Amino acid sequence: MKITVIGAGNVGYHLSQRLKEVGHTIVQIFSRQTNKVIRISRIIGANPIDNLSSLNPGADLYILAVKDDAIATVAEKIKKRIPATSWVVHTSGSTPSTVLEPYFENYGVFYPLQTFSMNRLADFLNIPILIDANKELMKNRLQELAETVSSKIYLINDEQRAKIHVTAVVVNNFTNYLYTMAEDILQQEELPMEVLIPLIQETSKKVSLYPAKEMQTGPAQRGDKKTIKRHLEFLEKYPNYQKIYEVLSKGIEEMKK
Repeated sequence: MKITVIGAGNVGYHLSQRLKEVGHTIVQIFSRQTNKVIRISRIIGANPIDNLSSLNPGADLYILAVKDDAIATVAEKIKKRIPATSWVVHTSGSTPSTVLEPYFENYGVFYPLQTFSMNRLADFLNIPILIDANKELMKNRLQELAETVSSKIYLINDEQRAKIHVTAVVVNNFTNYLYTMAEDILQQEELPMEVLIPLIQETSKKVSLYPAKEMQTGPAQRGDKKTIKRHLEFLEKYPNYQKIYEVLSKGIEEMKK
């Protein structure tokens, strides 16, 4: 397919690179940051643009890889540059596809469910791609496109995707914050974070093999109130972390009932 990608952040960059890798043509890629979009365009062989007035009609698909609160604004702007019949999707997990309905006749979602960082290679073959569209033909073509990118394709509607996104925030964003919390405590106590890495890796492995609830361990799971009390006393000098520890411990205790 001939694809134009609007947005050169983490998602736009990695998705563009993968699409090129599997044989699609990235016609144009947009970012307001001129130097950034020029650099990325060289990697993916696309025409870089830093102003939406330079957007060309004629692409098979337009992918809006922008922040959630910018999707409608960008859609309104590009409506002036491309036909209303153009196929347009966004890559958001939480924003409904219907945000594009006022602007285009053919719209949908192409959501790679993964955390992306600019300096880390993405393993797209194992990244779930959640797709949806308002018309069956477009939905079928998006599925075909997704199958060239990944081996894990899911037809998921707006309501289902929003629920999945909530849980994605929990397992990724919240979990990473807990890693940050642990790292901060260890740094302040002049202890190495590396001592926890094998534990983090084993916990991740287990949840991919067994139900998470069955793999729960620790003092709250055991009902070890003395250990919890000692931990809370230690965390008195980290009051924000103490609150988090207490809430999560109570949650684990409630889960056993």
